[in-house]
Amino acid sequence: MSDDFIDDEPGATPPESGFGEVAIQRYKNQTCSDDTDFVAREVPVALVYNGISHAVMLATPLNLIDFAVGFSFSEGIIQHRSDIYDIEEIVHPDVGIEVHLTIAASDFAKLKERRRTLAGRTGCGLCGLESLTEFEAGIEIGNATSLQQDAEFQITEQALFNAFHALQKTQAINQVTGSMHAAAWINSNGDVLTVREDLGRHNALDKLIGALMQARMSTSDGAVIMTSRASYELAQKTARARIPLLATISAPTSLAIELAQKNKLTLIGFVRHASMVVYSYGARVKSEFVSSGGDV
Repeated sequence: MSDDFIDDEPGATPPESGFGEVAIQRYKNQTCSDDTDFVAREVPVALVYNGISHAVMLATPLNLIDFAVGFSFSEGIIQHRSDIYDIEEIVHPDVGIEVHLTIAASDFAKLKERRRTLAGRTGCGLCGLESLTEFEAGIEIGNATSLQQDAEFQITEQALFNAFHALQKTQAINQVTGSMHAAAWINSNGDVLTVREDLGRHNALDKLIGALMQARMSTSDGAVIMTSRASYELAQKTARARIPLLATISAPTSLAIELAQKNKLTLIGFVRHASMVVYSYGARVKSEFVSSGGDV
């Protein structure tokens, strides 16, 4: 399967592997009729590192190379794209999909050590931690200085509104199924440059981060917008990727706000129509309105 995101075009015909057609009974206006409907596909995806299966995730079977790269980075398995020497997608009909990655020996050694406490890993950002102290230490990702230096990235409210409006039109699979989350990479003008979709919001963001890494793109001169709430895990993945701004259509959680504040991540929620709420590091939002309060 091809995962070259550079050739993706917003609004393109949805790939067939992303959804399927099912027979249904439709009840409407006090009538029942036999019909068909399109539903998003969800399959188990095993991530296999140097021959050892590390995690099995449920995901939409699109852009799985991007997903594997992004997951590997956002979960701290690798530090750079160059740490992955080879990557291959293997489809097992009626069973699932394996993505085999060959990673650097040093990274694999660390992964094997982590596996002792990571049984049942779900990508939640917390599973496998041994103490509350370890969790507290994890909130400070260490990119605060880097993100603070990237403070020159700015975007206007209108550019964000335009980006979210455009995102609806670029969600190819969601337009057919109505069930997909999306993570999109935008520039300071609000142009939607890259979109990744998945039934899971974490998977969608991992796919997007992986796509950016595959293309060797800088993450300091753009922002991520998402069709979900802003959870701790999403803020963590965004900050770890040194992306300066995360904006979502729904609410953030308290831990997401705390992590964003400690890591100089601009976190924005409730971006709908012509309104939004900035929860942290508002210096990157070039306001067109008169302020009646202090900076966040």
